[in-house]
Amino acid sequence: MANTTTYYNHTAKLFLNQEVAINNIKAMLLDNNKAALFDATDTTVNAVAGALAGSPLERANEVYGFGWTQGGELLANVAVTVVATNDALLDADDISITPTGGDIGPTYAALIYDATSSKPLAFNDFGEVKQAGVGTLFLLNFPNGVISMTYTPS
Repeated sequence: MANTTTYYNHTAKLFLNQEVAINNIKAMLLDNNKAALFDATDTTVNAVAGALAGSPLERANEVYGFGWTQGGELLANVAVTVVATNDALLDADDISITPTGGDIGPTYAALIYDATSSKPLAFNDFGEVKQAGVGTLFLLNFPNGVISMTYTPS
């Protein structure tokens, strides 16, 4: 199955208003307990990942541990480039981690978010389960960039 990336209703506005800290964008892994589903109207990481009462860092739908950082991995070498006349692409290095002490996953999606504001930017549905055992590389790659936007004049 193919990866699909979907954007939140506020994503374009956040970029146009320069409200995104592009040097503090993270990728958080999510499980598939039927609560970690895309909803375009979600405006906070906690709404997407299921905040647990009394613990601002624990999220019911987050997958982490054994090499994958709680709260998500910071995207490295983030850059915005012009792809075509009306297109822009936010890209970053792929994330590769070799788990130690246990498996990374199972995970079904990654939430791309601004860690400064805790605003979700994109939901990447893997289309299948991703998991890596001890000594096996877990790769989150961005073959078409992390976020792409097209400006359409009215």
